[in-house]
Amino acid sequence: MGRSVMIEVVARPLAGSPGDYLDLIKYRTIPAHLFTTAAAMFLAAGGTPPAILLLVTLLGEGLAIASANTLNCLLDRDIDSRMSRTLDRPLPAGRIGPRAALIAAAFSGAAGLTILGVSVRPAVAVLALVGLLYYVLVYTFWLKRRTSWGPVACSPIGAVPPLIGWVAVTGAISPATFVLPAIVAAWSLPHFWSLAQFRRNEYGGAGLRIPAPRQARIAIAAGSSLLVAASLIPAPAADLGPVYLGTASLLGAGLLHLNVHLFGRRTMRAARRIYVYSIVYLAVLFGSMMLDRIVRI
Repeated sequence: MGRSVMIEVVARPLAGSPGDYLDLIKYRTIPAHLFTTAAAMFLAAGGTPPAILLLVTLLGEGLAIASANTLNCLLDRDIDSRMSRTLDRPLPAGRIGPRAALIAAAFSGAAGLTILGVSVRPAVAVLALVGLLYYVLVYTFWLKRRTSWGPVACSPIGAVPPLIGWVAVTGAISPATFVLPAIVAAWSLPHFWSLAQFRRNEYGGAGLRIPAPRQARIAIAAGSSLLVAASLIPAPAADLGPVYLGTASLLGAGLLHLNVHLFGRRTMRAARRIYVYSIVYLAVLFGSMMLDRIVRI
């Protein structure tokens, strides 16, 4: 941050309604992260994890994610002010000042990391802190404005929640620990690249670097193929049965079909379909992991 930005952060007073703070933490994005954490806990526990451990882990992680999202909005408010999709967010719209956002981020981050460190495991708090710092400093502050390959830089962030869930249950990292993070990392590639494509005019107008359409289509197809392959690994690696394997196969077939459609039509609408489908894909895939564990107990 430059000196003028630091002065602005200190000088602006507290403001905003509860609804503004919900928008500030990007509350719609948080459940997906918590869902992957919960699925990892079910797999690590070999069934349903202890309810208190599950709830406390999700609470602490949710607060840490809220802090990271708030800092992301704080650093990106100049970009958000130049895009119609984000123009009405609390910071660019002036409903919340930078100082209030910084205080909110500090409070939620400290609370979340304390809960994870004290009530779950110190190692879990360390993982959450690493994820927060990577998202804010490495991705948002450094790489996002300097490269068109943002989804590659962003993919490690999505891998952190499953790691948190696994370590919260087992207290250790093993080769099986990385199966779910690999799925989420691969998922982020078609998810974010398809978003960048159907929003390319807005992103370009805000000064962000976007891959050329042909490069993006190839990257989406490569990421989708990696995702489909990675999604089949948990069946043998984590002893998941037909509920999961059948779901993963159907979801993968649907994703590859949309990729064929994208190469044939080459339209923004086709890219948007992949983006929307990817959201459903992740929720259903990880939901089927938990369901498979429950029905086989």
